[in-house]
Amino acid sequence: MDRAARWAAHNPAFELVSGRTWAATGYLMATLAVGIFWSVFTVTTLAVGGAMLVLWVGFPILILSMLCWKGGARGERAFIRSTLGADIPEPYRPIPRASFLRRWRARATDPATWRDAAYLVLLGPLGAIWFSVVTVVWSIPLAMASVPFWYAAVPGGARLLEISNRPLLVIDSLPKALLVAAAGLLLGLCVPPVVRGLAAAHVWIARGLLGPTAGAELVAKVEEATARRIVAVDVAAAERRRIERDLHDGAQQRLVALAMDLGMAREKFGRDPEQARALLDEAHEEAKRALTELRNLARGIHPAVLTDRGLDAAISALAGRSTVPVEVSVELARRPPPTVESAAYFVVAEALANVAKHAAARHAAVRIRRDDGHLVVEVRDDGVGGANLQAGSGLAGLADRVAAVDGRFTVSSPAGGPTVIRAELPCES
Repeated sequence: MDRAARWAAHNPAFELVSGRTWAATGYLMATLAVGIFWSVFTVTTLAVGGAMLVLWVGFPILILSMLCWKGGARGERAFIRSTLGADIPEPYRPIPRASFLRRWRARATDPATWRDAAYLVLLGPLGAIWFSVVTVVWSIPLAMASVPFWYAAVPGGARLLEISNRPLLVIDSLPKALLVAAAGLLLGLCVPPVVRGLAAAHVWIARGLLGPTAGAELVAKVEEATARRIVAVDVAAAERRRIERDLHDGAQQRLVALAMDLGMAREKFGRDPEQARALLDEAHEEAKRALTELRNLARGIHPAVLTDRGLDAAISALAGRSTVPVEVSVELARRPPPTVESAAYFVVAEALANVAKHAAARHAAVRIRRDDGHLVVEVRDDGVGGANLQAGSGLAGLADRVAAVDGRFTVSSPAGGPTVIRAELPCES
């Protein structure tokens, strides 16, 4: 910023026409109407819902009221951010993926919900105070600055500050009028600090009620860490059950058949060498099939190519085995951390498996890139669509696996396609 710009930014006269001053004025004036609405609405819904709890009708009233309070609080945060330039983070606890009653119990026991209600009730009185003060601090300088016009328009001069029809100040000459106007202009220089101070006071109150408190932030972090740990444990348990099932249904059965073939070959070795040789040949084939089962199982746990050569080679191997043509694009300057790399691999593996089984697609595409501290994984197909997290198909397990590494998982799959599965995995290093 050059010297002229710095001078203008700190010039009291410039503050009068500054956009920040007028934005603060607009916000404080508008708070009266907005505050009256939310104060009346919040008090009414609390009173009616609380009184009707004995008839059970109050529960749906309070549930709908909580949704409205949350919407009103979000609107206030957005309004404050756009006019006053203050960003207030949302303080809400995460809602568990559970039954309807458990979700609403979590919402009702969240202190942030009731602090939203307290803010909306307080908004009406605050709006009345801000409106009155802002009106006064702007009106007096403007009235004083306009005295020369009143002197010229009113015969006999302007009469100011009348008490019981007795004026305390009579402007009966042009010098007096100009002197009052000059005093009004000087007084107007005090308006921006007052208005900005009121806006700062409102932001301070809003942060205290609409923003996260120190204790709430700590509780939210603990709950988020606990939720991630639970998800990670569930993912590990599901993976263990899959491995056990695959071992029992695949390699174990083949090893049992191999043992039986070897046992029968040993019994027939002396009496019927030809039959023993046939049984040994079958046992040899069974051993190769068991090795294939174990190799596929090991690939499902953590493929060696991923460890040795990274995502590009591992995803290309998945695409090569897919029954649907897959286009692969991996744009990575360096390898991500092993946990992130593994999560990305299994997202692609499960997504391509779903494409082959359910999508009826003719083409699929995998794109992996870094974007603003995240590893972004996208799998797109031109199939029939209709995939969603609740319908199964392994997507819920993928969402849990991504959540375990503090990532974000989304599915876009309208009827008729295309389906886009996207995972954003934190990857700072």
